[in-house]
Amino acid sequence: MKKLFGLLTVLLIATFTLSTSSCSNEEEIPGIGEGKLGFALKLKDESTPNTEARTQASRLNIIDGFIQVKELELEVEGRNENGRFEREIEIKFKEIRKISLDKFNPDADFFINIPEGEYREIEVELDLIDFRNEPSIFLSGTFTKENGNSVLLRFEHFGDDIDFEVEIEGKDGGYFSIDRTNNPLALLEIKVNNWFSNVSNQELENATLTDGAIVISNNQNKEIYRKIINRISANSDIEIKLRN
Repeated sequence: MKKLFGLLTVLLIATFTLSTSSCSNEEEIPGIGEGKLGFALKLKDESTPNTEARTQASRLNIIDGFIQVKELELEVEGRNENGRFEREIEIKFKEIRKISLDKFNPDADFFINIPEGEYREIEVELDLIDFRNEPSIFLSGTFTKENGNSVLLRFEHFGDDIDFEVEIEGKDGGYFSIDRTNNPLALLEIKVNNWFSNVSNQELENATLTDGAIVISNNQNKEIYRKIINRISANSDIEIKLRN
């Protein structure tokens, strides 16, 4: 697995809690093993204080959006009754997982099965879809122009060249358990306004309109698009500690 490439920015916030939530018995949980690890992902449009995200594009309002995940790749390090182990696990979903903006599932967006044991570290890579007719990353909102009129805004990215990765570690370098009864739930919050932190009001003011809307993509308003992609693709070294 690539070493933490293409993660959003250090503004990715993650917390972990222990959860006894479980999926329906009729729902097939992808993966291998009997241990269950839950993921709840949330895209947010909230700006982070003390950044330029709000001041540069202060007239931008992100309303909706999503990322689409086709599979997970994990590198795990832990121990069980047979001793220490290191494994690579690839989990493909039968149906694409769409993570929507501000539509957080308080239980989990999905669970995966991994081998039971005590884990010291889990590296997770979320692989996006690669469809020609459907974006892997999509945002929609409005931009208020200098004359007070609002125009629609869309950001579209097609392809799987951006990988979201995160490194999960036990507290103080220790171990955390994953088995039939201990089902850790990982909550990841991604603040999408920070993707626009290098984009100014003036750039959006001067953006080319398509059918009355600002469309930002590889084919339209390319300079703004490249700025956003560079922010999404910025290398970050994120380590997340599990809370007891």
